[in-house]
Amino acid sequence: MSAIDQYKHRLLGFIECPSTFDFVSNCRNRAIGIYELLENIPIEEKDFDGKIGDIILGGGSGEAPAFRISIPMAIYFFTKDGWDDFNNYEELFKTFWNPTESYILCEGFSKLGWRTNTPIEIWLAENICLLINAHIESYSSFKSISKSKSMLSFLK
Repeated sequence: MSAIDQYKHRLLGFIECPSTFDFVSNCRNRAIGIYELLENIPIEEKDFDGKIGDIILGGGSGEAPAFRISIPMAIYFFTKDGWDDFNNYEELFKTFWNPTESYILCEGFSKLGWRTNTPIEIWLAENICLLINAHIESYSSFKSISKSKSMLSFLK
């Protein structure tokens, strides 16, 4: 059971992280779930945080380490020129992985187009926003604004 299974959520789909290394111990699975939170996460939770409507990549312990994207703030950040109604990037997106997990995930995402001259958090958040807005109707506001295409794709 993953940490996210304790909370109300909706699975939006899976993406692949083609890392050479296992991000879940002794598991060759390279699929990572993308979830929409349907409840606020209590402050005691250690694997991720978030509020209703936020996006979580990875389910925390028992699954891939988590990455939170705050909705709608992250979408505003990527779509509204000059929008800066935040104090720090962790308000927009936040990783919950340790350095080793970061290496494993970044090695995989580098095969999908991530480069070290862009912070992985920005690249990943933007590509997830592009992906969900192109494929999930309830997030379609980004689609009409951006002509960019995600470097990520949902697994079939």
